[in-house]
Amino acid sequence: MTESTRRQFLEVAGTAVAASVLAPTALASGRSASGRALAAPPIKSPLPVGPFTPPAGYQSEIYIGGMSAGVEPIFTTNSSDLEAAAARVLSEAARRHLLASAGGAAAVRLNAQALDAWRIVPRMFVDRADRDLGATVLGVAMPARVILGPVGNQNLAHVDGEAATARAAAGLGLTYVHASHASTPLEGVALAAPAGSRWFGLDWPDGNGPDAALLARARLTGCTHLVLSPPQPGRSWAALAAIRQAWDGPIVLSGIQTLPDARAAVRRGFDGIVVSNERGRRGPAPAGTIDALPRIADAVGGKLAVLFGSGVRTGVDVYKALALGAEAVVIGRPYVHGLALGGEAGVRHMLRTLLAELDITLAIAGGTSSGELGPGALLRA
Repeated sequence: MTESTRRQFLEVAGTAVAASVLAPTALASGRSASGRALAAPPIKSPLPVGPFTPPAGYQSEIYIGGMSAGVEPIFTTNSSDLEAAAARVLSEAARRHLLASAGGAAAVRLNAQALDAWRIVPRMFVDRADRDLGATVLGVAMPARVILGPVGNQNLAHVDGEAATARAAAGLGLTYVHASHASTPLEGVALAAPAGSRWFGLDWPDGNGPDAALLARARLTGCTHLVLSPPQPGRSWAALAAIRQAWDGPIVLSGIQTLPDARAAVRRGFDGIVVSNERGRRGPAPAGTIDALPRIADAVGGKLAVLFGSGVRTGVDVYKALALGAEAVVIGRPYVHGLALGGEAGVRHMLRTLLAELDITLAIAGGTSSGELGPGALLRA
C-alpha cells in the first residue's frame, strides 16, 4: 500500500461502516438495498464515499468496498481496457455497428496517438484540496464538462439501450444527446429520465429538408439543443434555413477540423461546434483531431462554444482536451462499452471512473478548476 493510499484510507476509516453498506450495492449492482436504481445528482455529500460523493471519492468507495466487504467493481476501472472487454460480450453484428470505424482503424489510432503526444505539466505550491469540474456550457449547468454524444441502436449493446444510458447520465447530472437513429424512441427516453438534460442529434438532411415532425417530438420530449452531423460531400448550406425554421433552440455543428469550416460556422450563426473527425470519414490518413483543437479554439472561441469529440477514452484525455481549448468533451464509445458490460450500472460505473480520473488528474497537475486550464498545462512530446 502506498503512503498516499494509506493516508486516504485513514481519512475515510471513520465512515467505513456507512461505506460497507453503501459501496457494495453501488459497485456490485448499481442498486440500493430496496432494489431501486441509485442516482448520483451533482450535490456534495457529507461522506467521503458513496454515490453522492465528489468525483475523486469514487476511488475511496471502490477501495473501502473491497477492504470492508470484499466487493469488486462490476468491471475494470482501466478505461483503456474497456473496448476489448466489451468486444468479448457483444455479438458480431453489435461489434460491426458499435465498435467498427466507418473510416477504418486509422482515424481511431491516429486520434489516440495525437492525444498521447501531449504531456501534462504539473504545477507546484497550489492549494488543490477543493476542485471544481463544473461549468455552464451553452446555457446548461454541468457538474463536469462531459457530454454523452449521440450513438444509434444502443439496444445492440444492451436490451435497455438508450433508456439505460439516459438514466445513468441523468443520475450524474450529465447531458445526454439522443441519436435520431436510436433504438429507443424519444418518448421512451423521456420517461426513463424525465429530469435529465437532453439534446438531440440529427444527421444533416438531404434535399427535402429536415423531418419537422421529428424535431417537434424532440422539443416536446425535453431536448433543448440540436447537434447536427456534418453534411456528406456535395451537400450545401441550403438545408440550414429549414432546420432553423423547425428548431428554435441552440444548434451545434459537429465534424469541424479546419479553420475555414469553424469560421463558416461562426458566420452561419451556429451556437457551437464539435471539433471531431465525425465517423472517421476523412480519407486514408486523417490527422489526429486533438491537433486541430488549439488553433480552432484560438480563432473562434468566444464567438461560439467549442466542444471536442474524437478519441477520448480516459479522464486524462478529457483534461488534455479542456486544456487545449474545449469548453466540454463529447464521448461516445466509452459509455457504449460500459452499457455492453453492465447496462445502466455499467454506464454509471464507466462515467464515475472517468470523472474520478479527471478529478484526480486535475489534483495531481495542481489545478483547482477545469475552467482555469490552458495550453500551458501541457507540453507536446
